[in-house]
Amino acid sequence: MNSHWLSGLNLEQREAALHNHGPLLILAGAGSGKTTVLVARSGRLIEEKIVSPKELCVMTFTNKAARELKTRVRAKLGTLAESIWAGTFHSFGLKILREFYKEAQLPKTFGILDPGDAASIVKEILKDFHHGDKTAYDAERILSLLSHWRERGQIASAGVDEYDQAVEWVLPHYTKRLRQLGMVDFDGLILKPIELMEKNREIKDRLQSSFTQVMVDEFQDTNLMQMRLIHLLTDSHHNLSVVGDDDQSIYGWRGACIKNILDFPKHHKNCKVVRLEQNYRSSPAILEVANSIIAKNNDRHKKVLKAAGKVGENTLPQVLVFENEIEEAEQIAGE
Repeated sequence: MNSHWLSGLNLEQREAALHNHGPLLILAGAGSGKTTVLVARSGRLIEEKIVSPKELCVMTFTNKAARELKTRVRAKLGTLAESIWAGTFHSFGLKILREFYKEAQLPKTFGILDPGDAASIVKEILKDFHHGDKTAYDAERILSLLSHWRERGQIASAGVDEYDQAVEWVLPHYTKRLRQLGMVDFDGLILKPIELMEKNREIKDRLQSSFTQVMVDEFQDTNLMQMRLIHLLTDSHHNLSVVGDDDQSIYGWRGACIKNILDFPKHHKNCKVVRLEQNYRSSPAILEVANSIIAKNNDRHKKVLKAAGKVGENTLPQVLVFENEIEEAEQIAGE
């Protein structure tokens, strides 16, 4: 295969870019050219008519990443690239809800509730729970717990924790208030499409036939809700390609589920796994330190990064120790 999309790719990158059908896990180490692979694979699949551009869905974690991918594909493919759907999970959920607003029991012009307004609603609800005092509980913590409860489908407190009891009170009042306002919060942009596809087979079938190839970037940072959405979108054709690096998972505090990437081959039959281990960013000395540290983690996909060139080969990494975060921030800002 001598497609121009493969020009400049190493063997592992080519292997990933040449994958056509079925589940694919691309373990992309830091600086290994994962965006280059996504661009090459997207463009090749379209140019070789394996997928129509309008049937390709690429989910990213930022709008900037989505724009970069489409810009790079457009540079070679032209206006065909305009039909690719690329964006964040929340923007994808919004697309679904705008198309199926009636089925989701939303007004046609429903609004999106930002976190600040959500916190204000929670505070007002808490007044009735705590004798008129809306400051007795941290609204941000309540919102975080609400998110976890809704993700798991939890509706009742499992213990005597005061915050769990508060969430049990807030949850039905909060969802009722959203309905009254004709609004959806950020969690709802994922949860409502999940609910639609789980309860309405026709909608699920339409979405699956609309997107016959699905790619997910930064897969190590997906949470359980996002994984459910992806599964519902692909469980008939199984053309799901995910790109990520379990060694770079840093959003556990925000609900990211590392098991999504660790167990992906286990949950997807005949999954192809490609490891991108050539690093184009760091010196051999830096990679040696990084590899030796991360190797101590036994709960990971095994991979060893290797320097692709001689960039900075005479530069040794520095270890800096600080007394506190302020001192650390000042030093980094001064570099």
